[in-house]
Amino acid sequence: MMDTAKSTMKVAAVCSWMETLAAEQNIRCIESFLQELEKQHVEYALFPELSVSGYINNTIDLDSFFSVADDAILQLKQLSKQYLLAFSVGMPMMIGNASTIAQLTFWDGNIIHQHSKTHLSVHEKEVFEFGKELELLSLNHSKIGMHLCLESHYPELSLQYQQQGANLLAFAFASPRETPEEKMERFQMMLKCRAYDNACFVMACNATGTTPTKKNYAGVSTIISPRGKVLAQYKGMEPGYCMAEIDFNDIRKIKDSLMSDFPSYRTTTLNLTFKEKIDEE
Repeated sequence: MMDTAKSTMKVAAVCSWMETLAAEQNIRCIESFLQELEKQHVEYALFPELSVSGYINNTIDLDSFFSVADDAILQLKQLSKQYLLAFSVGMPMMIGNASTIAQLTFWDGNIIHQHSKTHLSVHEKEVFEFGKELELLSLNHSKIGMHLCLESHYPELSLQYQQQGANLLAFAFASPRETPEEKMERFQMMLKCRAYDNACFVMACNATGTTPTKKNYAGVSTIISPRGKVLAQYKGMEPGYCMAEIDFNDIRKIKDSLMSDFPSYRTTTLNLTFKEKIDEE
């Protein structure tokens, strides 16, 4: 998988179809995309949050999924041997005695990376534990910082990844409601900032399909340059994807520019305080 002779990587952000506790069906959808993306010579594909299990927000559904989780992981490992690209998919995972919302990356028959969601919504807190560690995913020339849904709203998370050497920030969503146009507008509003402020490429995808209460997901995916320019996008209610060949030399050009390398001017040593306002009599 490692190719030190080039600085580019072809990536795809996929809006796969998912339904809760329909792991077999969800994996078949993932496989159909892997088959297509391999033909397109994609090297890395990002799938939505909980794309294997479907969205889970109660312990009964969680227990039901864990009864088939081992089989699901085995199928995904087999797919990663069959198709010559790395891919990240989502499902609950156990860490010790705690269950987390995880994004697993598969390559060549193995799980090579696991990210556990560090910020949970009010309902997720009732079922899952917070992830407590961050680790970059290394593929080819990329160092990828993984984010799951709610984590996208916290710029400090992307900043921590960037300070550890990330050059690609990946955002996997399972966000319902909204039209594809509304969701794309909202996603790009914040994701362009994550790219521009950190001088990193960004890729993101949302699910298609239905929630446990049969609300629809609007499928949107996008790939954004370190300058905040949209390189590729997809939007629709049906499964789809966007892809782009990204060149990490674009980041080097930013770092070589005295007026554009904003991350290099960032300091964490300032101990700033707010000036107390004195009321005038």
